[in-house]
Amino acid sequence: MKTLKRLGAAMAICMFAGCMCYAQKGTLIVSVKGVKEAKGNLMVAFGDQSNPKQMVYSMVPVTSTNAVTCTLKDVPTGSGGLYVYQDVNDNHQLDKDENQIPVEPCYQKEKVTIKEGENKIEIKLIDVKEMMGTK
Repeated sequence: MKTLKRLGAAMAICMFAGCMCYAQKGTLIVSVKGVKEAKGNLMVAFGDQSNPKQMVYSMVPVTSTNAVTCTLKDVPTGSGGLYVYQDVNDNHQLDKDENQIPVEPCYQKEKVTIKEGENKIEIKLIDVKEMMGTK
């Protein structure tokens, strides 16, 4: 009887571990509009900013002012933040002014839900300085 209980416990542990190893993933296709300059790169990240190592990142060259599409693969299912900016000067960071206001076009959405399979979202970059009337 003890052997049977141990076997049952061992099987439960193996099943749980198997589920943990096979986390569901999705693909996120981001269509970005509002590109005003055909230069630099589009930097896209999805996930929880408090855990950068678990975030999914991608970089796409901006070669036209038409919509730019970026595909993130193997994105864990569930909710996370979507962070996008156009790195116009190609220095791999979102440039900000002395008041920490972004000076490069950007977009941020704190809660995006990813399901298994293909997920599509269409966004528009925002020029914060222009929106505030300070540009």
